[in-house]
Amino acid sequence: MRLSASYDSRSMKPAIRLLCAMMLCGLLCASLQAQAPVYSLPPHDPTAPPGPVPISEEPHHRLLLQNDFTRVYNVMVPPLDTTLLHQHDLPYLYITLGAADIINAIVGKPELHQILQDGETHYSPGHFAHVARTDSGMPFQNVTIELVHPQGTPTNLCKEVLPQAPLTCPEQKAVGDNSKAKKGRPKPAATAGDVPYFETDEIRVDLHKVSSGNDYVDATPKTDALLVALTDANLDANLGGEHSSFLHGGDVLWLPAGKHRRIVDFLGTRSSFLLISFKDSAPTPASQ
Repeated sequence: MRLSASYDSRSMKPAIRLLCAMMLCGLLCASLQAQAPVYSLPPHDPTAPPGPVPISEEPHHRLLLQNDFTRVYNVMVPPLDTTLLHQHDLPYLYITLGAADIINAIVGKPELHQILQDGETHYSPGHFAHVARTDSGMPFQNVTIELVHPQGTPTNLCKEVLPQAPLTCPEQKAVGDNSKAKKGRPKPAATAGDVPYFETDEIRVDLHKVSSGNDYVDATPKTDALLVALTDANLDANLGGEHSSFLHGGDVLWLPAGKHRRIVDFLGTRSSFLLISFKDSAPTPASQ
C-alpha cells in the first residue's frame, strides 16, 4: 500500500525541524569555542618528534652561551612563522628586542595575544610547553636566559618583570655632586637612568645606561654576571683593564667575579644594557 504525498510531507516536518535545530546548536557551539581557542597537542605526525621538543632542539632558538648558571639563547621568529612546540623545564627570563605582536599558545590554556615593547623583560617559572606564532606579520626576537639553579622567591623591584606581581622599588640613590670640575669640565653625574628591575633568591637584574663621560665601572665585582646589550647599545666592554669585545643589540657577555669591569658607550651617544648578577656565584668567605 502506497502512502499519499500529503502524508509523507506531514511526517517529514518534525524531522526537518529537529535537524535544523541540531545544526543551529552546532554552529552556536563552534562560534563560542572559536572565541577562546585552547591550544592542544597537534594530531600525531609519524615524521614529527613525539611531544614537545627541548628548547635546545627548537630551530628558532640559537645557543649563545652556556655555563653552570645559565643557558642563553637568541630567539628569532620571522613574520608569519611559528616555533615548534617546545618545553621550558627551567625558570627563565626573556628580553624582547624590538616591538612584537605574537600569539603565545601554551598547551592546555587559551591562546594569549601579546603585544610587546622593545626591551620588555619578563620572568617565568617554566614547566610548560608552548608555541610562539607571528600571525601579525611582525618578527619576534628576544634573548632567552634559562636559569639552571632553583630561584626561590621572585620579586619585582621597579619593573613588572613577574607579571601581575606588586613592585617593591627601593629608593633611588641621590645624583652625584656636579659642583666640582675636572680639567675645566663638570663632574659627570651619577647615572640617574639606572633602574633595579627584579630579583630572586639567586639573581638580581638591573638596567644600566652609559653615555659619553659616564661609564659603568665596577672595580671589584663580588659575583659573576651576564651582560645583555639592548637594542640601542654600542658598547665597548673592558675586563681586567683590557678590551674584551664590542657589543650591540642582542649580544651577551659573561663577566666573571673579581675582574675589573668597565663598560663604555664607544659612539658617545647613549647605550643601555641589563646586568644579571648571580648571587650564588659569590666566593665563600674564608673560615677564620
